[in-house]
Amino acid sequence: MKTLLCLCIAGCVVVLCVGRAVGQEAMYTAAATMPPPGSVVFRPQLMFSRYGADPDGPSTRTDYTAVDLGVQIGLARAWSLSVNAPVEYQQSQRPSGDTNRVEVEDVDLMLKYRFYMDNSGGIDTARAAVTFGTRLERVEGFSVDPHVGVVLTKVQGRNGINAEASYLLTTSGREETIREGDGTADLVRTNVSYVFRLWPAEFTSTSTGGWYATAELNGMWETNGDREVRWAPGLMYEGREVSFEVMMQLPVWHELGERAELDWSVGVGLRLLF
Repeated sequence: MKTLLCLCIAGCVVVLCVGRAVGQEAMYTAAATMPPPGSVVFRPQLMFSRYGADPDGPSTRTDYTAVDLGVQIGLARAWSLSVNAPVEYQQSQRPSGDTNRVEVEDVDLMLKYRFYMDNSGGIDTARAAVTFGTRLERVEGFSVDPHVGVVLTKVQGRNGINAEASYLLTTSGREETIREGDGTADLVRTNVSYVFRLWPAEFTSTSTGGWYATAELNGMWETNGDREVRWAPGLMYEGREVSFEVMMQLPVWHELGERAELDWSVGVGLRLLF
């Protein structure tokens, strides 16, 4: 497993050296932005999460690590295609002994269509987009889980706000899981993020990048009754060559009966444009 993670991280570093960055969205909340037609954004992320005991299961603690390899392709002026494939490692502590699992959990395909854009001047903009796609999952064979959503983005001066809502229709799923959306229930996500540019106060013709503070509220509502809200503070650098992000996710409120609660989570990521 250590070898697998080292290879994935090394690949990210190689791409970092040759790519150019684009994107202005927080780690867990989407934005109504997309790369120009013919361009490709590569967005690798490394995440680690710790979960508590299962409500009705044998696990007393579970550590979850994922290397998520994401690609977004600009198809046309208002269209993009995204592909995400996470490589996941899960270690659960049980009275009978630890268990480990490594696999490519699923592949997600998503189209985004921006149906509204108003660039009022400078970097100020208001945009809205719809998303629709499917998650291809290997559960007792093969399952297709469609999803649909809407994303709103508003940037004015040093302030940016993103809001999104999505619905995932689960056609299969696992009976035992620690992560939202991986079980047999459908999942509704509601995310809101606030992005504030720390530096520079104003962009000029000589500006090469900027530092941003981010804050998110991430809501997860499953049809089995599990509900959860998390807070995610973070820091992001966006430049002409490279974008870098580091985030943390903490529980705010939850009512969980089918899966374990999150204790804490951290993540780092890159965004590069080809």
